[in-house]
Amino acid sequence: MEANDNGGSNFVKGFLVGGFIGAALGMLFAPKPGRDFRDNIRDESEELYDKAKEELTKLKEELDTLRQKISETLDKGKAAFKDDDLAQEERDFEEQINAADEEKPQEEKTEKKTRAKRSTKS
Repeated sequence: MEANDNGGSNFVKGFLVGGFIGAALGMLFAPKPGRDFRDNIRDESEELYDKAKEELTKLKEELDTLRQKISETLDKGKAAFKDDDLAQEERDFEEQINAADEEKPQEEKTEKKTRAKRSTKS
């Protein structure tokens, strides 16, 4: 995950640096007067700034979409985990009821034997 985050920011940095270097070299080797040269530098830098701004906006939108998908996935995972916990609680409760039902006949048999012993002694 981290590599993707760094890759996006490295791309934007590389894009900006490459643009500036390319614009500067192009203007340095172009035979133009100083005023035209400055105008070209300004125009190129404005275009580069706009492109960088667009790329940054796209990157932010992609990150927001990714963040939303991750949030939805986490919510689904939490819901599934919660449902699994509830299902386990229901199974545990059912086992307790079944265990209690199994103990009752044994307790009744023990009580009957105790009563039978008492009645024979009397």
